[in-house]
Amino acid sequence: MTSQLPLALRALENLRFQIWGPQRIKRLDTFIVDLSDWKLSLSERTPCFWIHLPEHFGIAAIDLAEEIRDAVRQKAWQNVSILILVDGPGDELREHLRNASTQFAVLDDKQQKAILDAPSPTRVMLDFLLNQMSRSELSPYETSRPVTGSRFFGRKDYLSRVQNHPKTNFLVVGIRRIGKSSLLRELERILNLHDPTSENQQRRLYVDCSVIQTPEELYREILSRLSPHAVKMFLDRRSQTLRAQAKVFDYLASEHGGQITFLLDEIDTLLERTQHDQNFLHVLRSAWSEGRARFIIAGFREARRAIYDTRHPFYNFGDALPLDALQPQEAEKMIKEPLDRLRVKLEPRDEIIARIYRETAGLPNLIQFYCQTLLESLDRSPNNQISLADLQQVYDNPSFRDFVLTTFLANSRPLERAIIFAMVSPKEMRAGELFSLKEIDAELNRRKFPVRFNALDEACRNLLTGGILQKHGKRFNYSLPLLPQMLEENYQIDFVFDKARQEYETTPSTAEGMSR
Repeated sequence: MTSQLPLALRALENLRFQIWGPQRIKRLDTFIVDLSDWKLSLSERTPCFWIHLPEHFGIAAIDLAEEIRDAVRQKAWQNVSILILVDGPGDELREHLRNASTQFAVLDDKQQKAILDAPSPTRVMLDFLLNQMSRSELSPYETSRPVTGSRFFGRKDYLSRVQNHPKTNFLVVGIRRIGKSSLLRELERILNLHDPTSENQQRRLYVDCSVIQTPEELYREILSRLSPHAVKMFLDRRSQTLRAQAKVFDYLASEHGGQITFLLDEIDTLLERTQHDQNFLHVLRSAWSEGRARFIIAGFREARRAIYDTRHPFYNFGDALPLDALQPQEAEKMIKEPLDRLRVKLEPRDEIIARIYRETAGLPNLIQFYCQTLLESLDRSPNNQISLADLQQVYDNPSFRDFVLTTFLANSRPLERAIIFAMVSPKEMRAGELFSLKEIDAELNRRKFPVRFNALDEACRNLLTGGILQKHGKRFNYSLPLLPQMLEENYQIDFVFDKARQEYETTPSTAEGMSR
């Protein structure tokens, strides 16, 4: 295959990077390259165009750029970074592609030869890319959507456990924005990679269940994605028997050549609405026990209750995978590997990494925010070094502050918020000292908000699960040291405390938790 490759791809092939192609689009040769090993924005399916034929050089560069953009639209590659490898001069083509909405990097013949001849082709190629793409564009850090492949960090134990137990159901439990969706998407990608199917078959299906409220809606979504022609066969009936529901999974397994893994994300609403529905559980258990399906389910409160509440129909349905903060080694890798490849120097290195880990509590979404904010700031300066003083730019970033506060509100209920607002006020708590359940109770009583012990204890355990508090023996402190300061700077604490108390007192299911 080497003779059919441009020089830059020959260098990558020598390094055992996977390359697929060429594939012709009109008169353009294209390749797909797996660059996920670099842990940057360049993915396991990075598109490359090879400009090497006489007709490529016989037309104006502006017209060639338009052909490339049309091919990108045809292949739906607009949202990925694309390499253009030219067997000749590349300056004019680079200029015509510079302001495109898609990110292009053009490597000419001299640059490609330098890559092929270099002792480290990776280092030289990245240097050329950094001359055309900003650090923030090349970085793998993503703050607004799930990530997979080169952008996915850590969780190796979770991935291995699911891969090594192909017949086991799993319940992934974690707070919002902890990375549940990314984990399910990465599992889907890896399982497809190691067990590919034929073109018309699909044995892994990710489903966002956040708006699905009934089993019938779930069955309809699954059928419409895997076998649209079968929706009418199974669901457009007035009478839905248990046997008909069970046959959905039998039919899909036979259509797609074996057991299908269903990755059901944001399952809490569906679990809550089906907690008394033994039929739904029976259908899923039957599909699993007969080898037709297995289920990897992700949620927060209801998923957690399903694991530990012996009265819940989903109790013992699968193995628990509690998703919490990254381990220090995982977080360090997430910070330093991309920054090293982007030629960013951390000074002092160990202290900056430790501080980022401490101030994010190891939560991957916050680490991504930290690093991406620092890179965007670095793009605006002539420096390639980050110091401790530069971290202040993250704290001052309005998007970062909004992200922390909205995450806190999304992961907490009224009593839990009241506890946090109450403990922000005492000066010794703001100073970062530990506080006990007894001190929390005393502060709530001082504010005329008495709560029964079981409600107080459950709320504190939920705050631990939610990554808002962390425990040291019998005492607590804030997981995110910046949270109390952000709350004080953005809210009138007495006002938001009173609002949280009002919400708690007017919620019928929680009123019994109040002391009288």
